[in-house]
Amino acid sequence: MAMADSIEQLSFELTTAALAEQERALARLKTCAGTVVGTASIAGSFLGASMSNGSLDPWAILALVSFALCFGCAVWVLLPHYLVLAVGGQELLADSDSREVRDVTEAYRAAARWIEPLLQVNREKVARLSGWLTLSSALLGVEVVLWTVSLTD
Repeated sequence: MAMADSIEQLSFELTTAALAEQERALARLKTCAGTVVGTASIAGSFLGASMSNGSLDPWAILALVSFALCFGCAVWVLLPHYLVLAVGGQELLADSDSREVRDVTEAYRAAARWIEPLLQVNREKVARLSGWLTLSSALLGVEVVLWTVSLTD
């Protein structure tokens, strides 16, 4: 990686690196959510064992509710959510033209100022999705415990 020629260029590079990190964080969240969906489905297969006696006990019903909530939370993370993870040159040119930016140093400043609010919105969305994934993981644990209790009764 080349050394930045100015503070403005460094600021812009740090800002775009933050966008790339947010994209990686979102990908990790979606990977984990996919794993939770798969694990919850495997745990949910205990429904067949619970149904072998022809009825569901209260623990099994609670386990089913936990499964449904866990699954729903994880799928919510997997659904598309609008985040700005890349910026196009056209938008920057339009913004620069409207501000009458004429030199590269000022363009770097304008770009960093333009991207920063997008980073904040993304941060909030990624944090919310992380919360949904945490809830889904907790519900998965509850589901497993409830299935275990149901099958041991």
